[in-house]
Amino acid sequence: MMRKLISWLSFMMAFCLVLLSCVHDEIYTASDPASKEYHSKSLWKEDEKYIKNVMKVYSEHHEEIKKGAGEPMWDYAMTMDRFDESFLMVPVAEQGKVVAVLNVPRKGQKVYFTYTQVQNDMEFFQNLISFRTKRAEVTLMDNTTGKLVCTTKTVSVWIPDNESDSSDGHWESHHVTECKSQQLESCVGEVLPDGTCLGGGGNDPGYPYPGGGGEDPQPEPEDPCDKLKSQTQNQAFKNKVAALDKDEVFKEDKERGYAAAYGTVPYESLANSSNGNVMFPEGNKYFGYMHTHLNMEGVVKIFSPYDVATFLTSCVANAKLKGNMTDAYAMVITSEGNYILKYSGDGNFAVTVGQLKNWKSWYEIEYNKLLDEKLFTQPNIEKLFTQFLQEVVNINGLEVYQADKATGSTSKLQYNGADNPVQSIPCPQ
Repeated sequence: MMRKLISWLSFMMAFCLVLLSCVHDEIYTASDPASKEYHSKSLWKEDEKYIKNVMKVYSEHHEEIKKGAGEPMWDYAMTMDRFDESFLMVPVAEQGKVVAVLNVPRKGQKVYFTYTQVQNDMEFFQNLISFRTKRAEVTLMDNTTGKLVCTTKTVSVWIPDNESDSSDGHWESHHVTECKSQQLESCVGEVLPDGTCLGGGGNDPGYPYPGGGGEDPQPEPEDPCDKLKSQTQNQAFKNKVAALDKDEVFKEDKERGYAAAYGTVPYESLANSSNGNVMFPEGNKYFGYMHTHLNMEGVVKIFSPYDVATFLTSCVANAKLKGNMTDAYAMVITSEGNYILKYSGDGNFAVTVGQLKNWKSWYEIEYNKLLDEKLFTQPNIEKLFTQFLQEVVNINGLEVYQADKATGSTSKLQYNGADNPVQSIPCPQ
């Protein structure tokens, strides 16, 4: 009994200290929410440079950005294990109650503010800022070329079973998940609990990111054929292609691949997920990748919808941050042919989770038709894929090329109607 009493008194002393600290913080936050000094109270390591820069933008445009009641509690902002000045989530609270979560992605040289009212997320942050004893649990990540990258964080709070004896109780866990696709959702403004988007106003509701100098100074796009020629003739590129383009590799039960990166190490091996697919790495230094599709029954020996999405949302996005989107490429190496995706547009595109689901559905239905009708030949696969790019994905500047296995020379493949074969347009040598 004496041990329980000592434990209870110790807990109450710690509880009162935490309570005093938190109350002081709430009063301070309410008095000057947009300009108070930032002191992280997150249970995880955060990208504090990005948080402080976003705070500066919010402070300067507070009246324009603010939607509804409450103010951001910046001390609890989380960047979800990303340290490339690209994303944060912060609870918005009124009188200590979380009423929304503010998501702030950066796209190029601008940041965008979106208010959401997802109940699970609000409960997570409510427990994060609570007075109760709390602990962080394992951070989970899902990162494959077959899926968009998601990060889940979990916080547990201690709930006493008896208010008179806090040593007896249980832990309650709450989690918050953030996917990269959030950066690419079309809604910027306020998202209601039912998913309704209230919009953000104007053609581009973004705000210049500090030090960004306004809009990205994009150079004149380089001709994809010229860019492909310089990339495919690079000796390091040719060495990696040669390592993958082998009969014994196509007979393996797991894909192989390499990621192309800016910096001193141009290529890094891709890890495999549990189902044998390669996983695209985290970080904004990767602008391209090559990988194999194996000789398994029913495997489509050209890009999948997820390959296309990874190319657009990771490779093109990262290359844009570095100043030249034509650096980006994705390559699939198969026993029937080698293919490369390139992009020469203006970067004004979006890939949402809903779009990706539609791409996958169309793709599976149409390729299964080829299988059922015994028309599963490589020319028909190429024809269907070029139709997929043109009529389903329909993003200006997104093109597919075929690389000759013997010479490395490239030709653009273009859909030429249902009754005609694919048009092959050789790049100048």
